[in-house]
Amino acid sequence: MTPGMSAGCGKAPTIPASMYNNGNPIPIMAAGWQRRYILSVPTNYVNTTAYKLVIAYHARDSNDHTMYNNKYYGLQPLSNNTTIFVAPNGQVNGAPCMGTGNGEGSCGWPNGSDKDMQLADEVVKAVEASFCIDTNRIFATGWSYGASMSEQTACERPLGGTAATWGVRAVATYAVARLSGGGCKATKPVAYFGHHGTCDSVLTYDGQTRCSTTTGEQGGVGIAKTWATLAGCTWAIPQKVTSGNHVCTKFAGCSADYPVEFCSHKGDHTGFPDTNDERNTWGPAEAWAFLNQF
Repeated sequence: MTPGMSAGCGKAPTIPASMYNNGNPIPIMAAGWQRRYILSVPTNYVNTTAYKLVIAYHARDSNDHTMYNNKYYGLQPLSNNTTIFVAPNGQVNGAPCMGTGNGEGSCGWPNGSDKDMQLADEVVKAVEASFCIDTNRIFATGWSYGASMSEQTACERPLGGTAATWGVRAVATYAVARLSGGGCKATKPVAYFGHHGTCDSVLTYDGQTRCSTTTGEQGGVGIAKTWATLAGCTWAIPQKVTSGNHVCTKFAGCSADYPVEFCSHKGDHTGFPDTNDERNTWGPAEAWAFLNQF
């Protein structure tokens, strides 16, 4: 796709430089609530260059500070100054999360009354107005509850959809389940990447018991099937890791615009396979390679 140029292209940013690249939350109103997000912009930003935009949704018990501290699931160092990153902050007990530390208990993305989706709408609108965004290359990523919200974003806000003025080209999910509203029935394809641990004790790999020897089509595998089917891929249960730390399946027959990939890894519930750390893990590199092909 050719770049789509947002309203901020060719203009000086309207969000002051003191409000980004420092881990400080930016306040924003969404669905009648005072919410917030953290913003990171390439240090060599040029307002005539259209940048990719990645929305990084945090996991439960995390927050926007967590995303900034772990460099947006380890993707920021791989982006080579081609990408603007945003980390919206979730909600807890029917109110916006307000914690100021690195994480907040039970903070997540229930998306009741679509309030979290409307937060994403407002964040994208604000960033597109201030910075030069390639509107054809907006992505969402997240682990656990954040993976759920990423998949919900793909469902409600696919690129070219009619529900909003923006949409995601692709999403990258890590240990996903449908927790964020879940009422959306996807009808338009979105390029989809997922990885899931075969021994995930929180959100099941394939709908079976922990470390099962059989492979069903629920859990993370089943969600991958949803997006593979929409993309016209030839569905087959993805290869399950038996040796090494992971194995990735790139599905055949998908529309050229909508590839689907699923990685099976040994281990439990984690956004950073093998090490549970953004360093020394294969996860960010696989996810970035998928997103960066667009």
